[in-house]
Amino acid sequence: MPFVTSRDGVRLKYELRGDGPPLLLHLGAGCDAALWLAAGYLEPLATAYTCILFDHRGHGESDRPAAPEANHIDNYLADVLALLEVLGIDRTAFWGYSNGIAVGLKLADEHPNRVWALIGSGLIGKSTATREQLAEMVQRANAELREFGWDKMIEGFEKQEAEPVPAWMQERIRATDIGPLIGWNGARPSWDWSSWESLPRVATPTLFLVGELEDPDDVMAEAAARMMNATRMRTPRLGHINAFLRSEIVLPRALAFLAENLP
Repeated sequence: MPFVTSRDGVRLKYELRGDGPPLLLHLGAGCDAALWLAAGYLEPLATAYTCILFDHRGHGESDRPAAPEANHIDNYLADVLALLEVLGIDRTAFWGYSNGIAVGLKLADEHPNRVWALIGSGLIGKSTATREQLAEMVQRANAELREFGWDKMIEGFEKQEAEPVPAWMQERIRATDIGPLIGWNGARPSWDWSSWESLPRVATPTLFLVGELEDPDDVMAEAAARMMNATRMRTPRLGHINAFLRSEIVLPRALAFLAENLP
């Protein structure tokens, strides 16, 4: 399998599947890039797009640095840019799940010429916390991760869902090294960039896919309204994990969105 080396020496695995305009698939805190196949996304997407399956740092067969500085969002963005350079891709569509939404938004905000369409599966936090308050929240969250691993987080997602999270998905999450997530959280208070504050600056055509149960207040409708060219699709009776896994519901809308915004 091919690898690319990022600016700080981290080796990152990727794979290309399909043919057509490029589409970079970026996950969040858990699993590896094979989830796009397991959840039913890859085969339909690969009929029309060159899908870039990406094990971002800390995941799958890529290197797994755990320090906060290594898991700063600036490095996640640099990884994406390094991958595009190696592949010789000037512009790509980007589909991010969970924490991956922030990476896609930062790409569209700071390098709008590199992304022609953006899809985000999940919820963007609308936080008004100060750096000090965020640091306290991160400290508590990381203490739980160190004590309970993925179990308490999975339990929280289970309580959010109307139906159980499939056992195979839980196993994939638990198989992920938790150190990089602790590092990602630890880096958050040092960010000089905000997903929510970036929204009005992003002109890239954007589609948000969100489960009703993960976003009961419909924050993502407000997020889309803050942007120049964005819509949101809300899937009923589904939470953060099951809304992603029900690819048969969201794929028709996502495929239509990508086709409408081809460069």
